[in-house]
Amino acid sequence: PPPPPPSFFQAEDGIRESSTSRGLGDVYKRQLLFTLYSCGGEDIVKNSDDPEEIIDDTLERFVPDGYTKTWEDHFDGTEINTAHWTVGSLRDPETGDIVPGADGDHLLKTKYSGYVTIEDSYLEDGALVLRNQKRSFTGTSPAGNYSYTSGWAMSMHKVYFNKGYIEMRAQFPSGDKVWPALWLIAEDLVWGPEWDMFEYFGKNTVGEDVMGMHLLVDEWPNQKWDTGYIYNFDATYDCEAWHVYGFEWTAEKAVWTVDGEIKRELLKSNLTPNRANLWPNEDMYIVFNNEVQTNATDLTTQWPNYLKIDYVEIYKKDN
Repeated sequence: PPPPPPSFFQAEDGIRESSTSRGLGDVYKRQLLFTLYSCGGEDIVKNSDDPEEIIDDTLERFVPDGYTKTWEDHFDGTEINTAHWTVGSLRDPETGDIVPGADGDHLLKTKYSGYVTIEDSYLEDGALVLRNQKRSFTGTSPAGNYSYTSGWAMSMHKVYFNKGYIEMRAQFPSGDKVWPALWLIAEDLVWGPEWDMFEYFGKNTVGEDVMGMHLLVDEWPNQKWDTGYIYNFDATYDCEAWHVYGFEWTAEKAVWTVDGEIKRELLKSNLTPNRANLWPNEDMYIVFNNEVQTNATDLTTQWPNYLKIDYVEIYKKDN
């Protein structure tokens, strides 16, 4: 049977709540002057009402000591690099492999309401943008009529790693209906293990406005969750502000950081033996997705909304 949706299960072990921190005030705006050309060759000058967001990629990093960068994507081009990413689909176009347990090429599970589309996954102003839209849409895989569409990017069979440090500078959306996530799943196409690096819930069974940081071990149907949350995340940090999200995964521990500040540390030695023996030790690939929760209310969410990633960098621990 197909597995359940990622991270929908709740805590079985301890939860560590965050301390406060603020975003980085490094994004600035500028007005642009566009020169357009009509079909007749006449110059048309238009002063844009929407300022361009300029992203500074020279910002401070929060890489732990003893690591060397092995891969990066700063999304600086005009098109998404398909050597790194599959976008708008849960199926790898080269191999035909699909995310295990998916209900179709464009929907993971019915716990999600957003039908994944290519037009909701794009580059803008030097960032990867994954958009949620509230609109009527007729889908084909799985077939049906949908009220929302969503953006999705994954690096299945393209970029993957076994342990290391990954850093992402991102803006999350907020609102009760949103379900954006930065996560890792197994390259071997079996569900489990899974690292939920940062997974935001505007509304969840553990509370409202929570950022999840989870580990799943074992394989379907014997999966075991170890979960942690930052409560009042948007109220404390402002989801839509730029923050640097870091995740370190070693043979002994996992560490989640926001702007360099540790928010959760999970030690393998603190797990029960049956879980510690299943500590992830295999290649895992990246998934970035903005999604819509089927079971949440839609009272405070603005449409469209966006998950934006300025950069993602992977580091390997030095020998």
